[in-house]
Amino acid sequence: MVKKLALVIILYLFLIFLHFSTCLGAPIDPVKDAIADQVRKSLKKQLQNNDGTTNGEVPQSSGTYEVSFAIGTRPQNVTAILDIASGFIWTQCKTCDVCLNQTTPLYNPQSSSTYSNFSSPNCNSTNSNYSEVCDYIGITPDACPGDSCYYARKYYQGQNSSGLYATDNFTLGSTSVPDIVFGCGLENYGDYDNSSGILNLGWGPLSLVSQARIMRFSYCLSSDQRKNSIVNFGSHAKLQGPGQSTPLVRNDVYPNWYYVGLANITVGTTLLDIPSSTFKIQEDGSGGVYLLTNEWPLTYLEVAAYDLVKQAFNSSMKNQTTVDGSDLGLDLCYKNVTKWPSLTLHFDGGATLKLKTVNYVYKDADTGLQCLAILPWKGESSLGSFIMMDTNFVYDLENKTISFERCFDDSTSSVISNIPHLVTTMALFLFCMLKFF
Repeated sequence: MVKKLALVIILYLFLIFLHFSTCLGAPIDPVKDAIADQVRKSLKKQLQNNDGTTNGEVPQSSGTYEVSFAIGTRPQNVTAILDIASGFIWTQCKTCDVCLNQTTPLYNPQSSSTYSNFSSPNCNSTNSNYSEVCDYIGITPDACPGDSCYYARKYYQGQNSSGLYATDNFTLGSTSVPDIVFGCGLENYGDYDNSSGILNLGWGPLSLVSQARIMRFSYCLSSDQRKNSIVNFGSHAKLQGPGQSTPLVRNDVYPNWYYVGLANITVGTTLLDIPSSTFKIQEDGSGGVYLLTNEWPLTYLEVAAYDLVKQAFNSSMKNQTTVDGSDLGLDLCYKNVTKWPSLTLHFDGGATLKLKTVNYVYKDADTGLQCLAILPWKGESSLGSFIMMDTNFVYDLENKTISFERCFDDSTSSVISNIPHLVTTMALFLFCMLKFF
């Protein structure tokens, strides 16, 4: 009898586990996570000691950005970290059992007349509004007991959230978008530095842009904490000048992520001889180059490409002595560098992005080391949030392109934006916060 009862309990727990969120988010890797944590802690100390001046050589931002918006009827203000890879939106709820500190009051589902749990009845055959969402998270008409379906999300350095799938109205500027599926966080762990949760703009069906059917969005993330950053939607998500464009690439194995075709790299005046297959997506989903705004501030390159980049920097800086940066988890480090060689990324279609030093050089506040903010990795490449800074990236999801230009020039101004098919306009302002995980 005891054995049968134990088997029943194990089976029940297994079934509950199957109905937790299995959304594909950004990869979790303990090595990358530990390095990212070290970098953010150093930047936090540097920012706390900053006298308000900057020489443009190192970022005056942690590389993580916070979005302000509202949920519910009446709208309740929340803040969340901008993310383009995790594939999921969630915020802490007032009904949480394990709650984290945050700057805004906890979102209270009971105070919203439009709040609803998202569960099996939302996924029956007569309700086609959520068919893609239901298929993606694996909720069938008889999947969840009662009216509750649960999610579980794991991030890096011990951050995780679990709770209920829910729907409510999201208010962005002056626009209210109804029936957005999100996570009502009940057990939340880790340090989100007082933010409410995650707002995702990825390619997957649970992101804000997918659920609100937004076909264009853009963001300009500042490397200087004293400057506000901004994201635009709809017709106002555009370049302010000529700019350049390259195709967005889909990876069927990791459908949430935005991939780009990186063709080559120039260090100083040297165009590297990187084999054309180095950055290609493989049949098993490995390889490729994907974009991140949150998870890892550093950039990772396939080993073959990284070795050539490192060799080119060493050749260009032969009068500088390399210093061991292994305690920081970094590879190529110097002291007392007055000028770094330039770094340019070449994309499919002929687009080129010439980076500022702030995009690829990391200065450690404790040791004074200046290190290349790029590391080798086997099997994939990713462009981190440092490379994203001070560039206006415009995502055109209908035509599957991403365009870019430098922002925070005198010619660049912030504009109000609108969501297609909605009458009113809205802007979603990003504040460059000191976010450290």
